[in-house]
Amino acid sequence: MPADFPALLTELEDWLFLHAPAIHAQLKPGATGPDLSSLERQLGRKLPEAFRMLYQRHAYWGQAFGLDHVPLGHLAFEWQTWREIEQQWRERQWGLDEEHVSHPAGAIRTEYATPGWVSFLKDWSGNSVGIDLNPGPHGTPGQVITFGRDEDHKYVLADSLETFAEMYVARLRTGQVRVMQLSGYSEPTWSLQLADETGFSADWCRTLPDFYPGFGAAPARRSH
Repeated sequence: MPADFPALLTELEDWLFLHAPAIHAQLKPGATGPDLSSLERQLGRKLPEAFRMLYQRHAYWGQAFGLDHVPLGHLAFEWQTWREIEQQWRERQWGLDEEHVSHPAGAIRTEYATPGWVSFLKDWSGNSVGIDLNPGPHGTPGQVITFGRDEDHKYVLADSLETFAEMYVARLRTGQVRVMQLSGYSEPTWSLQLADETGFSADWCRTLPDFYPGFGAAPARRSH
């Protein structure tokens, strides 16, 4: 059973304040209950309680989770964009679903996109980490998965957002993290990247599972 979710968020905030103050400064005030209820109406789906709590704590977490957090005001737009892409695949019958693989097998629907996936982290190159509200036959509703333009191989990172946060904070406790300044931005931009037990830390040219080495079905290291 995961640790108390609000306590995990508090520990994350405290860690950021001490070790990554520039990222801590990105945290925005939390969303309201009506804000989240409005989002649920737009999605046509009930959000897990932990997802609501994440956004009630901060409507934008910045780079606190390594990738950019999707702000509350952008969530519906992100979801609708994927919804339109999914409809285009269906209408044009491009058949790309055949190229997609779930890890573990049967946990995630092997589709390019589905309205059951709600992104909360993104790399701004068309790839996301999100919650899965419409899993495969062997999956768990609310599981945290990878999906997107380059994610033909989709991975379950955690069986819930609570477990995802617990694993993430555990890496911070043990120092398996690198705080780094990103290049190519007009203003100073910082990010966090996790390391596996060997000290390997992914760079920005790798795919999403590498940012969370050892999470769930995600491999500790992938060579490509």
